[in-house]
Amino acid sequence: MILLVDIGNSQIKWTTIQSKVLADSQHFSRPKTGIKAALNKAWKSLEDIEAVFVSNVAGDKIAAQLTEWIDKQWKLTPVFVQSEKRRFGVTNAYEQPETLGVDRWLAIVAGRQHARQVTCIIDCGTAITVDIVTEKGQHQGGLIVPGLSLMKKMLTDNTDALSNVTQESEFNLLATNTHSAIQAGTLYMVTATLENLINDLQQNFTDEVRFLITGGDAEELIPLMPQPLIHEPDLVLKGLAQYARQNNQRNKNKPVKQIESNSDETPIEDSTALPENAN
Repeated sequence: MILLVDIGNSQIKWTTIQSKVLADSQHFSRPKTGIKAALNKAWKSLEDIEAVFVSNVAGDKIAAQLTEWIDKQWKLTPVFVQSEKRRFGVTNAYEQPETLGVDRWLAIVAGRQHARQVTCIIDCGTAITVDIVTEKGQHQGGLIVPGLSLMKKMLTDNTDALSNVTQESEFNLLATNTHSAIQAGTLYMVTATLENLINDLQQNFTDEVRFLITGGDAEELIPLMPQPLIHEPDLVLKGLAQYARQNNQRNKNKPVKQIESNSDETPIEDSTALPENAN
């Protein structure tokens, strides 16, 4: 069984692969300091783990804690996937490929599979990232804007009158309390930005654009978007699964060796592809 781990700014999301099947994902809040107690609670009962693949945007300290815990628990060294110039039919647009956030890279890799058309990936986490990949797999670049939680934090941290805002007020479109005003304002700032961006992309590409939305805030934003978006909640984990399965296949066919950093691999065959409805 292979463990896949997506360490974000506020949550750790994870799943497993067994017999080529991706299990339902689970998640827990990422502690601000040490994560070992949270890992004990979430993974202590997991057995028969043969490999661990990780997407980490939380820094070296968290990576070191995770590595130490996994080594102690299963005598394994986790594979921390990095962004690359080319893999799985996708070419990274960044001049320094490794500087593209690995979560963005993995979402692009997963979003590209099984759809030979222009694809836009919108990842709604602590920050909202948008990336475009063409029907030929050429990443066009993207943009980053503050997410809902960052916008709310900027308001409450920098405005004395809002510093004691309760989080228990009922949300209303036309706000009669401060919390609802912040909630409505941030929601509509984000959705207006995304709506304008989607309209611009539809005008700039002659081919139909496929829009995927993922991330922790996706479900909150989808009802407010006028355009239909495809909700893919586990894109980063599905990107990790591409790496895990490729590595597993190589280990079966060749002596064990590390994945070469810039090889141009074609997508995994359909027989090993992730189920389209896997969450």
